[in-house]
Amino acid sequence: MTMRWIAASLMAALSLQSWGQSSERIALTTGQVAAALADKGISLGNMQVSLLARVVATKPNPVLDVLSVDALSDLGFGESAISRARVKLACHVPGTCLPFYVLVSGRKLIGNSAALSARGAEVTSYKSNVAPTIRTGTHATLLMDDNRAHIEVSVVSLENGIAGHKIRVASPDHKQIYVGEVIGPNLLKRSF
Repeated sequence: MTMRWIAASLMAALSLQSWGQSSERIALTTGQVAAALADKGISLGNMQVSLLARVVATKPNPVLDVLSVDALSDLGFGESAISRARVKLACHVPGTCLPFYVLVSGRKLIGNSAALSARGAEVTSYKSNVAPTIRTGTHATLLMDDNRAHIEVSVVSLENGIAGHKIRVASPDHKQIYVGEVIGPNLLKRSF
């Protein structure tokens, strides 16, 4: 009898936890990521895209932004050598998905390491040469605004960021973490 009550209580708790929340999540595919990379001018050729974790979005087919591309060391030697790069992406519309990483990899051609090096240089050259508007450790003001209230909070930047991008910031004592959009060198905003 007690096992039935435990099972019933567990089922009730699980159903109440998700009650009132939209659990509609759409998994992103490697095809969507490859298309986003191609749209940004990163030609993959015969390279393969691998998601490092299951990535979900709140909307189907979200627009993806490439945040960074880092070349990784090659694996193996000779014919079996594989060139790799780690790419950080995020949904263009905030709140649609969390930033995530993918691994782009492909086999080297025999005796054609120059072509692969050129391809690797092409991938790493995509990194933004724009100087960050706000740097890690910078003290700034976070404006939180809605129709009824206007709040200003002193924060410390936890990441570098350029104007228009969202970064993580913390209260000066690092007890509260916020995400805000970079407006200027010492100013961020968000809604609540």
